Amino acid sequence: MSTATRTVSAQRTPLPHELAVEIVERKGIGHPDTLADGIAELASIRYSRHCLNETGAVLHHNLDKVAVLGGRAAFTDTDGVYDRPLRVVFGGRISTSFAGQELPVREILEQAAVDHLRAALPGFDRVRLEIRHETTDSSKFRHWFAPRSLHDLPERPRPFSNDTAYLVGSAPRTAAESLALLAEAWFRSRTWAGSDIKALVVRRGDAWTVTVCVPALAGHLATSAEFDDAVTTCARELEQQLTGRVEVVCNTRGGRTGPISGQYFTLSGSAIDYGEDGLVGRGNARTGLISGAHLAGNEATFGKNPAYHVGKVGGWLADAAARAVAAEFGPCRIGLLWRNGAAYDQPASVEITTSEQAPPKAAEELVRATLARTDWTEDLLSGRYLPKVEPVEDLLTDFTKALR
Repeated sequence: MSTATRTVSAQRTPLPHELAVEIVERKGIGHPDTLADGIAELASIRYSRHCLNETGAVLHHNLDKVAVLGGRAAFTDTDGVYDRPLRVVFGGRISTSFAGQELPVREILEQAAVDHLRAALPGFDRVRLEIRHETTDSSKFRHWFAPRSLHDLPERPRPFSNDTAYLVGSAPRTAAESLALLAEAWFRSRTWAGSDIKALVVRRGDAWTVTVCVPALAGHLATSAEFDDAVTTCARELEQQLTGRVEVVCNTRGGRTGPISGQYFTLSGSAIDYGEDGLVGRGNARTGLISGAHLAGNEATFGKNPAYHVGKVGGWLADAAARAVAAEFGPCRIGLLWRNGAAYDQPASVEITTSEQAPPKAAEELVRATLARTDWTEDLLSGRYLPKVEPVEDLLTDFTKALR
């Protein structure tokens, strides 16, 4: 069977900003699925750094199976208390020893979970938390998760794809994508708001609507009417910032009567207070968004090994290639397919779509130059794909720039 790389130049697929209708969703930093993503990613980063410091290499692990199982709060009219703990369950596989020496896996993973939850949940100190470890070192290869030396890491010195996978990168963000991130950041900057904010942007031609669901955080508002006023005022202020281009709709199931605890009211800032669960890979892509128009695959990046796993390394290469092509030729989409065992500079296919007709050879050369890079690990360990809320000012600028 041929393994030669093929550059695809089939009939051009429209880019998202060219479509008549574009829909983008953002699950905020406190959404249960985003919490699971963040815990998995930070745990992988912390574990990888420990391995590099102690052994000189990132040992085999896949922590992309984290589950966040919701707790339960018993609410009064304006407050509440946790009576069932939030549970974080670590699944996946991980090396627990190197050259016969045990690694502090449990300690690394538990501290990562606490640190990420504390950063993502403004009411974290009110949460009861339990952490469970269900990781394994099971493999048909005896020393895959118990290496005797660096010789038991076959991806060194030349990493290769560990699976067959399709990864897509695009650049720059569309205006709809920037708006979805902006809506979360705008409401999250209010002291009364929790962090489990969901934003859904619909662009129909030049008509924009963003629907936002934002929780109240206990201790800041006393009545349903106060909550409704705060949300409405914040929405109108965002509309003014966007100079009337965008309609902002908020909390469509909310009301002004009854106790505030009957509204979208939280102790932690998240629906985990109601028993809502989260799993890695069910929410945002590595871009921090759910953007179906990009025609991307469904690889879950978070928690995967940053040294060689195609779901992470392939995504990084696709993103870097898209940035390089966009800098020269404007908005683009780069699709890359690797077969199991392939070197990263030898994908099975390369798809390049540009907004303006770019010289095919010039665009491909930029992609090929990116695929020759091997410097991804340090960048991934810097937290490139950790869930975060970006500054409002930057997102306003991005949105305005993308409209031009």
